[in-house]
Amino acid sequence: MASHISQPQPLTNDSSEDRLFAEPERCQLTGISVLIVGAGVGGIMTALECWRQGHEVRLLERSSGPVGTGDFFTVGFSAVKSFRNWPQLAKLNEELAYDPWMAFYKHIGEVVIPPGPMNWDVGAPEEKDRPARIYRHHRPKFYRMLLAQLEELGVKAEFSHRVVDYYEETAAGKGGVVLDNGSKIDADVVVAADGVGTKSFSLVAGRKVEARSSGYAIFRTAYPVKYALVDSQVAERFKLLDNGKSVNEIWVGPDMHMFIWRSEDLMSWLITRKDDGLATESWHDSTKIEDVLKYTAQVPGWPEIMNRTIRTTPEDGIIDWKLMWRDPQPQWASPGGRVVQLGDAAHTFIPSSGNGATQAIEDAVSLATCLRLGGKDHVPIAVKVHVKLRYDRVSCCQKLGFANQESYHSVEKAALAANPNALKPRYGSWIWKHDPEQYAIESYEKVAGCLETGEEWMNTNIPPGYVPRPWSIDELIPLQEQGKPIELDGNWD
Repeated sequence: MASHISQPQPLTNDSSEDRLFAEPERCQLTGISVLIVGAGVGGIMTALECWRQGHEVRLLERSSGPVGTGDFFTVGFSAVKSFRNWPQLAKLNEELAYDPWMAFYKHIGEVVIPPGPMNWDVGAPEEKDRPARIYRHHRPKFYRMLLAQLEELGVKAEFSHRVVDYYEETAAGKGGVVLDNGSKIDADVVVAADGVGTKSFSLVAGRKVEARSSGYAIFRTAYPVKYALVDSQVAERFKLLDNGKSVNEIWVGPDMHMFIWRSEDLMSWLITRKDDGLATESWHDSTKIEDVLKYTAQVPGWPEIMNRTIRTTPEDGIIDWKLMWRDPQPQWASPGGRVVQLGDAAHTFIPSSGNGATQAIEDAVSLATCLRLGGKDHVPIAVKVHVKLRYDRVSCCQKLGFANQESYHSVEKAALAANPNALKPRYGSWIWKHDPEQYAIESYEKVAGCLETGEEWMNTNIPPGYVPRPWSIDELIPLQEQGKPIELDGNWD
């Protein structure tokens, strides 16, 4: 076992100036070579954490250069904790992240819950332990932040490297990839962080596990707020609050919901609705404003002010994004433990979970930590321990996304009047209290023992009282179509 472990320090709101500008500390070198495929948020964060834990890192990316597309996502507090080990990232995360208030509306424009700060669940610990704010990030800025930190360490993403296959050589203790030019690259462990379209499933699962449509698609965009403010009515409707806060509005309607948010510098809106078969999974395929307006014309009582807002979007600025899905797959690693999936390659999320980026970052922290704890001679065990620690939690977060979406799309007027808070997304303390590095350190030996003896391991990073069981989207879609709630056993709030 490795003897030098970098222990986590408490994340506080009053980090010292010295800590923020100190160099990141690196653990003793392990000699473990890690090849990461995919330079998205999950892949870059894996490279950073593997470097910090003392591993040798190489990062491949199929794109020809840095990818500056995307709109917004939330980075949860469990992921933000990892920045305590990265002084520059901790500082930039505070500076770049938005902290909007939230408000909820019916699709006709009627206020259900007026603007207010995020309310953490009532069963949470003491007030001092609760997150001080929300970390809402513009993906291009967050991506550049991580990439710049990686480059500062001397680790360069290798662009224009398209992986077409994965393999492992158990006897040699190596995993590897095949590039489109036929060349091969190997390492002690290969991380498939190459998204929903990963080529790793044939090796990991022994078969192709095709992603399928979740049944929903999103019109989505983000653009400079100056374009929206040209329309005086839009400018008046989407003013900042008197306290300077912006408001992230969630509009709910019949089998649809909309997020619309005017921040200090950007305008963003997303409409989730039934997939009509025309959406694609690409940031490069834009759709026309007229196509969005054709959809909103079918939403009864849709306010004209929202159509005016949609019309302020720059031409070719709207993406019609198909929400792809794979049912929870407990097998994230190859039989020999030399290739492991991470982020969207291992687990897809729908946006209403609010957890996609967060869980990818948690994956990165957990995997890098487990590799250090296992050491170079025990890479396969370390990979298997990591998967065991992560699968149940991620499966819960995936299911939570469907439960949140169901509450947006199926809530009845009477129920809404009786309990407006039913609209609020569930975001229990079991999600944001979690510390993936500390959890790996505390659990590693126990899980490794369970894997050796066959004894069952029960995770504690899931909703209290919940007993994990397999589930699939085919169980949930009929409930959504019938307007029935998705039952969540245990305390998810």
